[in-house]
Amino acid sequence: MSRGVYIVAWFEAAKGGLVLLVGFGLLALVHQDIQAMAEQLVQRFHLNPASRYPQIFIHALSAATDARLWFLAGTALAYAIIRFIEAYGLWREKRWAEWFAAASGGI
Repeated sequence: MSRGVYIVAWFEAAKGGLVLLVGFGLLALVHQDIQAMAEQLVQRFHLNPASRYPQIFIHALSAATDARLWFLAGTALAYAIIRFIEAYGLWREKRWAEWFAAASGGI
């Protein structure tokens, strides 16, 4: 098998790992005051909270509920599992892996 397939397998595994970490980060925000965190983040970067983009950011995070965070974390877990399956199949040179990669990429 070519070296390029191994690189793609590593890349897919890395994407899965990154998204899994993001999912755990979302779960850490459950039962937290997300709007206050967003306002602190805007202040930390010395942005004007009344300007357009920081206001959009603060408003978007203030609308996040615990149920929505759980949903996003679950979606991140499902995505990570798909990436890990793809990486495993490519690394082990399974015949189904290339088809799985094409199908998951198309979705």
